[in-house]
Amino acid sequence: MTANTIALKAVISGSYRRHFAEMLALKAALEAERVSVLAPVSETIINPTDEFVLLDLDPTTDPRTLQDSIFAMIRHSTFIVVANIDGYLGAAATMEIGYAIAQGVQVLTQEPVSDPNLAGYTRPIHEVFPLLPTRYSATLAGFKENHEAVA
Repeated sequence: MTANTIALKAVISGSYRRHFAEMLALKAALEAERVSVLAPVSETIINPTDEFVLLDLDPTTDPRTLQDSIFAMIRHSTFIVVANIDGYLGAAATMEIGYAIAQGVQVLTQEPVSDPNLAGYTRPIHEVFPLLPTRYSATLAGFKENHEAVA
């Protein structure tokens, strides 16, 4: 990376329980765009049957402390990407959107947001990264195969 290159950093927000494979495909597509993805931190869920999902490289198992670490990553991000597959926004993702907005961090979404209270603060990711949908689709099948047990 040269001195003139700006390093883009992002956090992917979404449901690890419902859409982890999609989040990993999104992470790979962003990394192909030279974006450093701060979260999710790994590709391995260590407790696939528990309500609160943990990854093997998460710094803690305490939900509050882990959420605080996500907030810290959001503060250090250029933008967050919301993996709102089929329009789904869970409570944690909605909270992270609000936090990003309060911190002045841009919120990009995989799909349009229908909630009028949030929609004005979001922007479709393909407007910023036009090649991302193609890269995402190319990698999604492989991630779904590896993570279909977590549903």
